Amino acid sequence: MEYNIYENVISSEEIKQKKVPFKTILKAIVLDKKNNSFRSFCILALYRLLHRFWQTKHIGFRFALLSIFKGLIYWFMRINAQISYKAEIGSDIRLPHSAEGVVISSKAIIEDHQTIYHQVTIGINENKPLELQRIIVRKNCYLSAGCKIISCEVGEGSKIGPNAVVFKDLPPHSLYVSSNQLVY
Repeated sequence: MEYNIYENVISSEEIKQKKVPFKTILKAIVLDKKNNSFRSFCILALYRLLHRFWQTKHIGFRFALLSIFKGLIYWFMRINAQISYKAEIGSDIRLPHSAEGVVISSKAIIEDHQTIYHQVTIGINENKPLELQRIIVRKNCYLSAGCKIISCEVGEGSKIGPNAVVFKDLPPHSLYVSSNQLVY
């Protein structure tokens, strides 16, 4: 089953046909503008546009031009975030501190209503089999500064403390403060 980041806005029938209206992308971008600083907004807006082109298989001149534009914006604004255009990121994402040092893998699925602080890494363990190389962050999670999420699922409403390394699945509404310290 394919995850639908726009499930509240459009029907799954349109997603299956890859006909996501551009207005939907613009709604998500406007929501990002309300919740973020200008730098964080630029990061998310460029991600959403590149993801849209990749999703609709427009990997050609426009995609290349937008990638170059993204590189220039990142260089000009001194942004060091790495968010893959292949990642599935929902709406209402908050990136305080200009997403400084945030790394999000291409295999990540990040649902709606997240707060992701600086130096957060959401990546995969390449030593695991392909079917276990998934990263799912459910709705309403809070990812503190410096936390690492490696090939696991974070339950809905979970909070992860600063510099915690999560490599096992977390149940919903849990508090994870450091390695092997799960507090309910």
